[in-house]
Amino acid sequence: MANTEKSKLKLLYLYYYFDQLGADPSETGRTMGEILSYLSEKTGNDFERKSVYADINRLNEFARSVDMVDTGTDWITLESRKYLRGEIKNELTLDEARLIVDAINATDFIDSGLCGKIKKMYPNYFKKDYNSVVPHDDRKVQRISSTSSLNTIRTAIDEGYVLGFKYGYIVAGGIRGDSERKVSPIALDFENSHYYIIAVDNDAVDNGTDPKAAIKRYRIDRMKEFKLLGQKGYIGFGKDKDKILNKYLKDSVDAFASSASKDFTITLESDNTKELLKAFSGLAEDVKVRIISDELNNGRIKFLVTASLVPPFFNILFRLSLYDGIKITIEDQEVIDMYEQYLIKAMSSINK
Repeated sequence: MANTEKSKLKLLYLYYYFDQLGADPSETGRTMGEILSYLSEKTGNDFERKSVYADINRLNEFARSVDMVDTGTDWITLESRKYLRGEIKNELTLDEARLIVDAINATDFIDSGLCGKIKKMYPNYFKKDYNSVVPHDDRKVQRISSTSSLNTIRTAIDEGYVLGFKYGYIVAGGIRGDSERKVSPIALDFENSHYYIIAVDNDAVDNGTDPKAAIKRYRIDRMKEFKLLGQKGYIGFGKDKDKILNKYLKDSVDAFASSASKDFTITLESDNTKELLKAFSGLAEDVKVRIISDELNNGRIKFLVTASLVPPFFNILFRLSLYDGIKITIEDQEVIDMYEQYLIKAMSSINK
């Protein structure tokens, strides 16, 4: 073997070769012949098997010395005349990497080429026959234009700065009807496939609203022209910040919030047990419930609901009536009155 500069890179090429394989459970490994062909292609030199055996031992020793693998464990092993690459501590597994790519592809997310980066990091996890999940509809989502937008938001949260931006409505792929907003961000939230900022509306505080009552959610894909205003915000919640944030989240339904949540009892009845279960399960997916009386054999289930009386909640409540043969009993007059007003308003909006 000639002692060329390329031959000195042999060990690095070998490391890269096995690193790119990934710890794929279905991987059958590589033969010594395939390894030698790869090294020859990269360096222009032919190497003896003995030297490659020694390099593999060095790589295993290195992996153990830097805690890539457990003591006494080899990173590269020989099984049935093929060399397999084991898992490195703290690296993404096959399922984890695919889960991340699937989640990004199926939700409104950052259009930063993140999926491509992950696939390049783990090429063996994403072969040509791999198909990621896709969104369930045809709409074109408004994606965050760059990671710099999120970085600006996180800086405002971490440093307590006021954040300025324009906020509007997504129409025909653009943001329309936008207006200037000035807020003090408390946290980022991710719900129903959208990023939100939970923030104090500084303009509302300027007009006399208590900061706790001025907390709102702002959907990030409806925002543009982010800027740090370089001043401290109105938050001032101190040690109570997490407590106030948790209460806000508790009192929220589908990104809408009220001053407080309410407990009340609902009874569902039906002669069809399957429809009864479907109705209850549908509600329980969207709001907090606790079963009081389970009488499925008698076609009845009674439960306590904890929810804020905001428009999205009544939309969820209305969906119960779409199940065949379901009878609903609400044991709270305020909820009944507000639900009736919701239905009347819905009917009045129909142009007959």
